[in-house]
Amino acid sequence: MSQLKGWLQKGLFKGRHQALKYTAAMIFMVAACVATMGTLAFTSMISTGQYEVTGLDVKQDGTGLEVNWEDADADGYEVFLQTNGERPKIYRAQEPHCRIELDVLDLEYRVTVTAVNRIGGLSAATSDNVTTQKLEQTVETEKDKYVGLEDKKGPLEAEAHGDITYTSSDPSVVAVSRKGVMSYKKDGHAEVTIQVAEGDQYKAAEKTVAVTVYPDTLDTPQMKVGDKTDTTVTLRWDPVEYAKGYTLRRYDPAKKKYRDLMEFTGDTISVEMPRDQAKYKLKATATVGEDQIESEPSEAVKVKATAASAESYGGSHNLMTLDGSNMEVVAHISGSGGASVPQSMSHVGNNYVVTYVDHGGSTGALVTYSNQGERLDTTGISGMGHANGSTYNPNTKRVYTVKTHRQIRSAECSAYDPETGSREKVFQLPKVTSGIAYDWTNNKYCLSKGNEIYVCDDEFNVEKFIWKRIRYNHAQDIGAYNGVAMVCTWVAGNTSYIDLYRISDGAYLGSYNVPIGEIESCFVDDKHLVILMNNGTGGMGDCILRTVDPIAIP
Repeated sequence: MSQLKGWLQKGLFKGRHQALKYTAAMIFMVAACVATMGTLAFTSMISTGQYEVTGLDVKQDGTGLEVNWEDADADGYEVFLQTNGERPKIYRAQEPHCRIELDVLDLEYRVTVTAVNRIGGLSAATSDNVTTQKLEQTVETEKDKYVGLEDKKGPLEAEAHGDITYTSSDPSVVAVSRKGVMSYKKDGHAEVTIQVAEGDQYKAAEKTVAVTVYPDTLDTPQMKVGDKTDTTVTLRWDPVEYAKGYTLRRYDPAKKKYRDLMEFTGDTISVEMPRDQAKYKLKATATVGEDQIESEPSEAVKVKATAASAESYGGSHNLMTLDGSNMEVVAHISGSGGASVPQSMSHVGNNYVVTYVDHGGSTGALVTYSNQGERLDTTGISGMGHANGSTYNPNTKRVYTVKTHRQIRSAECSAYDPETGSREKVFQLPKVTSGIAYDWTNNKYCLSKGNEIYVCDDEFNVEKFIWKRIRYNHAQDIGAYNGVAMVCTWVAGNTSYIDLYRISDGAYLGSYNVPIGEIESCFVDDKHLVILMNNGTGGMGDCILRTVDPIAIP
């Protein structure tokens, strides 16, 4: 360049050399441009290779496209989406992946990815055409079967992608609004079909749900006396439409009204009851959402007591006589304060808990003795009353008592903490009960009164009824062990019995004769029979007795 300048200054190209001067200058400038462009092209080639986009992969995922490629170590990327020759949409990404949500499916899309630095796009990769498919869908509802009560409404609230329409198979039973609100017109059965139209992203779908509309009252059941034996009677009834259950009611002469006795499922149409003098009514029930509906009670059904000739099943069978020859005194016992009359006994761990009552039957106490006869604790309980029967449940660690006396008649059971004496819960029993026992071997409660034994679950729901008329005398309490119920009966004076019944079939197994006073309670402790005596004879007084040898419960 400096030499060319010198030539110009010396006038080398003046005059006739003027044209040559301009020609040479132009040649020189063109050569310089070519050299510069070559250098830039070389630099661009190096940069383009450095930021090359490779490994482009495009797949449909749900309602969009998942776009992935190899990391080109660029400053960023531009993703171009094009369909049907339309102008591309541009998406920007910093990492080598991008998700593109699509408004319309069932179309072909092409994706191009360009690596970008500060100068601009350097290289690009273009995918093959990607054909998208509309998605399958299902109609979601809270239930497949709905129930309603006539003259009321309830929501259906279907969920789906697209416009929803509802159609009832019988609008006279159930009508459905555009928003999915069902109007229950009258009792009956219908189906509601839910249809979803095809949209830009999802295919059409359909679902049918069943709807049952209940009347606001159920038909009155018709109950009648069925099969009879010497000691039992079967009550039968025809099923009531829409009934989910039935409640059997028994007349209580003491309160001169009917009280709920048992509940059955809707598929039950009979129940076996004892042949004692009683009147029964039946009502049908159903639960519809948050509404409880029922029928009017049936006409009263009267059951006559069994004949006197059928009392004893061939008479009682003495398995063993329990007296001072085969029983030993564990402890001579006494109550607490005015509550000094022993009524029942529970086996609490290795200890015995005795319930006491005063002579008026209003104040009670719990007194604990060890199985060696040591008095451990006394807990006075105000309001416990005449706890004629008691038992202990090791699962709940609570003593359960029932109070029944000539002056006190109650169909409830109270749960007490044996350590504090505090009453924690009250259970309603199926009827007035004098005895209670928990059989830990099968997690069942047995309740007794007279000749009746009820087998219940741990919430005192009746599962089985046993009734045998062995003797007419006063049933004090009941014990239970290994599926056998043991009813403690005091006849008079010093004559008492323990009558044994097998829970599985109600069979009478025999009796233990206890001719030493008024027996109050019994249970089995390590295969030894333990009994509680009230004012026993022979100088023993109130005491806890235990068989010297283990006994075999039949």
